[in-house]
Formats: sequence, structure tokens, C-alpha cells
Amino acid sequence: MVALARFDAQGQWKETWVCDGLVRQNLAPTGVQFGRWPVHALPASGGLAAVQAAYAEELADLGGDFRLHSADRVALVPDDVHWPALRRQFLAEHRHGDAEIRFFLSGTGLFYLRSGEGFLGLLCEAGEWVALPAGLAHCFDAGEAPAFEALRLFGRPQGWEAEPTGAVLPALPLYDDFVAQLLEQVGEELEG
Repeated sequence: MVALARFDAQGQWKETWVCDGLVRQNLAPTGVQFGRWPVHALPASGGLAAVQAAYAEELADLGGDFRLHSADRVALVPDDVHWPALRRQFLAEHRHGDAEIRFFLSGTGLFYLRSGEGFLGLLCEAGEWVALPAGLAHCFDAGEAPAFEALRLFGRPQGWEAEPTGAVLPALPLYDDFVAQLLEQVGEELEG
């Protein structure tokens, strides 16, 4: 289930949307696109080529909207020794010179997108894709114990290249706190 939350410039949680239509509507001013594909079974081996073969039709449709020149497949598991360094890198606000498209094959991840006078927190899960336009300042987190696999697509042949903004962000909730607060809010709405 996709979830989108609006935060003010001080990092205060203001609104939440969990409906695909409302998420798309509230992402539109930032130029971010969101979609959903069926999750296909993938062979245990095969790497990037296996993912591209399994999702050939979906990628072809997406390629009509974006110039795609490179891809990689990233997978992180709890206790991954590389995660602390990667997490610091991903949590530093940055932008890209081209669109970054991420399709979640499994697990979940949280993007923070700079939007107007504040931020949007976008939580994506398996089967969902997000396309961030070139130049959009953002960061990413997958929590203390990451558990996701994603296909990343880029418009440049060299792939993922971050341009740090150097901005100091307010105290936005990291992935684990974001999920806990989201579940609390949804629970309260269901009880009300």
C-alpha cells in the first residue's frame, strides 16, 4: 500500500493519503509519477537480466515516457554490512541530473521529496514504481534493518550519480518511525 505524508518546513506531519488517486494528485505538483505493476516471480539467479526479462512489457511501456539508458538491481537485507554507509549517503539530500525511476521488487522504502515550503514522505512497497524528475531534491531510507529489492532505471548511461544539495533537513521521521506513526494514524482512523 502506497502512503504519502505532507510535512511542513519544520518537519511536522500535516496530512496523510493512502489512496492511489490522492497520492498521484498530491505528487503531481512535484513532477513525480507513481504507478503499480504486478509482482512477477523471478528466478533465484539471473540478476538484472532476469528482472528486465520478467518486466519487459512494463519497461517498454515506461520507456515511452522516459529515455532509459541504464539500470541496476539493488538488494539490501537486515545486517548488510554496507547499509550504514549507504544509508548515510541516501539520507543526505541530493538530486540527479536525470530522472530516477525505482521499481520495488520486494520490501519497502521511504522517499522524502522537497515540495514547496516543506516535504512529502512517500512510502512504496513491492509492485510500486516511482519516477523522480531530474533536479528534484530528495533522500531515501529503508530503516535500521533494510529488507528490499529494487530495479533502478536512469536516463544516463553511467547510472546513479547523486549531486548533494548540502541542505540541513529538519528532523523528519526516519523509515521505522514513519511506519510506526503511519500505522498509528491508520489505526486511529479505523477506530473513529
